[in-house]
Amino acid sequence: MKPQGDMESRQTVAALGVFDGVHLGHRRVLAQGVAMGSCNVVTFAEETMPEKQGRSMRYIYHDEQKRRLLTTCGADAVFALPFGELRGMDGETFCREILRDRLETEMVVCGENFRFGRRAACGPEELIRFGKKFGFGVKLINKVVDGENLPVSSRHIRFLLESGQITAANRLLGADYQLLLHVVTGRALGRELGVPTANQHFAPWQIVPHYGVYASFAEINDIWVPAITNIGIRPTVTGGPSEPVAETHLIDWSGELVGTLLPVTLVKFLRPEKRFDTIEDLTLQIRRDINTRKRLLPAEGKLSQD
Repeated sequence: MKPQGDMESRQTVAALGVFDGVHLGHRRVLAQGVAMGSCNVVTFAEETMPEKQGRSMRYIYHDEQKRRLLTTCGADAVFALPFGELRGMDGETFCREILRDRLETEMVVCGENFRFGRRAACGPEELIRFGKKFGFGVKLINKVVDGENLPVSSRHIRFLLESGQITAANRLLGADYQLLLHVVTGRALGRELGVPTANQHFAPWQIVPHYGVYASFAEINDIWVPAITNIGIRPTVTGGPSEPVAETHLIDWSGELVGTLLPVTLVKFLRPEKRFDTIEDLTLQIRRDINTRKRLLPAEGKLSQD
């Protein structure tokens, strides 16, 4: 429905896309949509879409985190539609039932390579044609390219994250990569060793960054607490394969975090995960990692999740 009151004179805009990661290209689409009127983001509920165009998908951010980022970037509303509702819908039906009838869209904004409709059969030409039929305009946004003139894409950012290139990934995201997950109860081994950790399990369909130790920050009550985060399977402790987990030690901080939704932002890759011969060797390395993290502090600026 159209907004009421003072906003009534603004046109209703739909920003279309998957928006995984809400990277620099997505932010340009959103900025245009917000500038043009009251902006509704129309996207997929990612957990309902395990494949895209025949490829298995693992996403940068889960749906709730994506919604928060889209709202922070100025979206008035986010419609994360179940993939099952759309997968059999042809492009014309999508434009008529979703854009015109449900959202009363007057202007659509999307990337120049946006595909929609059953089997992604429709592109910008069809969108413009359906827009003329159903009464909405279309604004196409050119691809954003990086410093090497390569298109900024979620697929490339996933590659960077999975290969440990966190600095490059953060640059293309436009905001530092962040885990936003509930803290769960662990084995309390870190507490026994004097380095307690906040343990977080990754959401289904979410990518897992390269296994290793990262310089990080944990956000608690709007305060950024310096930390180190180990992502991996804890080979020294488990002795073999296990589900990956993020373990974050907050430096010079104490308190209870189990059950809280903790933002943990990764800023620098320090070293790969490795198996140590003894728990004592592991403890010594953790102390070294903490000292390395402390030496980095003067060079780090304030983080951004805007």
